[in-house]
Amino acid sequence: MKLRFFSILTILFLTLVVQAQEKVSEDFFHKEELKNDIEQLQEKLLTIHPGLDYFVPKSTIEQMFAERLENLPDSMSRMDFFDLMEPIIDTIECGHTNIKFAHKLYDRKKEGDKPLLFPIKVLLLDNEVLLKEDFNIGSSIIPKGSQILSIDSVGIDHIVDRMTKYHRGADGDHHYPERLWAVRTFTDGYARFFGLQDKFLINLINSKTGENQTYTIDAIPPNALREINKVENKSYSPVTFETVDNGKIGVLTMTSFSNKSFFKKSKKKINKAFKEVRNKNLDKLILDIRNNGGGAITNIEHLTRQLIDKEYLIIRESSFKKAYLDMKKSFFQKILLGLARKDIVGDDVYFRKWSKKKIKPKSKAYNGDLIVLINGQSYSAAAMTPALLKDHKRGLLIGEEAGGSYHLAFAGVSKYVTMKNSKLKVRIPIISLIYDVNENTQDRRDGVVPDIEKRYTKEDLINGTDTVLEYAIEYLNNPKT
Repeated sequence: MKLRFFSILTILFLTLVVQAQEKVSEDFFHKEELKNDIEQLQEKLLTIHPGLDYFVPKSTIEQMFAERLENLPDSMSRMDFFDLMEPIIDTIECGHTNIKFAHKLYDRKKEGDKPLLFPIKVLLLDNEVLLKEDFNIGSSIIPKGSQILSIDSVGIDHIVDRMTKYHRGADGDHHYPERLWAVRTFTDGYARFFGLQDKFLINLINSKTGENQTYTIDAIPPNALREINKVENKSYSPVTFETVDNGKIGVLTMTSFSNKSFFKKSKKKINKAFKEVRNKNLDKLILDIRNNGGGAITNIEHLTRQLIDKEYLIIRESSFKKAYLDMKKSFFQKILLGLARKDIVGDDVYFRKWSKKKIKPKSKAYNGDLIVLINGQSYSAAAMTPALLKDHKRGLLIGEEAGGSYHLAFAGVSKYVTMKNSKLKVRIPIISLIYDVNENTQDRRDGVVPDIEKRYTKEDLINGTDTVLEYAIEYLNNPKT
């Protein structure tokens, strides 16, 4: 009997040991596994990234890889390995080059209806994390504009610092937009860096009373959040047009240069907006591309053909590394690269289309007064557009420094490298797009700089105003000299 009891205990103990080892193996990785992951990323990044010598020397990136391979510990957690690799991505200073976690946080079928995620919509203004809209907690309503100070006793600055390490939406030395994009995707970022939980302890300053308050709020289930996003996306349009100031000024707002879907192209809405401009004989127009993360160059073309009245180029030179020709590609990438006319020069492949064919303006291009609104979340195509318009002396830029470069983007097509063991995922842009602008207009390490700086403020959020737009309207009516 004693022997049998001992055997049962032994089996139980061994089972627990195996389970513990399995759990550790999900979160921790041995030196050889980490070495393989580093070499996997090193081979792809150093071979096909088109911009490693633009902001920093490529040799700097090579040295960082070498140091990590030489000093690897016997094992590391996924989070520690992320912290080890993230500085490499940061050093490249390209907002299209990102590192993130690719492993599943939860089983959607089994846990989709469990409260797991942070439920409050927030935004970042002047480095303060604010409620984007009123939040109902049942017994009371937390008003929009309330400033979050901590979550579960962790300071909000530390939380944002962690999530900023994804490195999205900022080129060169202008890093603040990385914080803007981190907060824009706060729910996912918080879950990735701080875990899933069913409740959150939030300390904040109430925007109405000024009081320091603490609330315990329930998490939202992933499926419920998904349904909310579906409803919002259904009514969302990347292109909208309206008139203000008693119908005297047109406002064309583009929150994205991407099409809503394959069958819902932005071209039709852009053309419709300018048809309305002509029908109403408007000679004052505001183009609002704040909080626009970019999209398709074709939509830049559809827009700028309506605003520039002579033949022009958007891209002076477009190329990618020859080594990418031999790498695995998506079906779309195979079609794109296969059909494109190109020339191979040394280690680079140049597209003929961008530098050879000038774009013809619309026969009735708008030639009235134009103001373009930009901010820190104007990135990629939404930085390329104001750079082009500014270079053609077509319009005045008002707002904040854009996240995207004035001179170029490493973008277009991307290669996603998911490291075999740690499941860290790195986005590597494939194409170098050099804009057809004067390189001496501003420092290449800055984002697109506005002609007049104006900021959307916490007071705007609380009061439902937009003093940046109001300033643009006033400027069109009473131009400053």
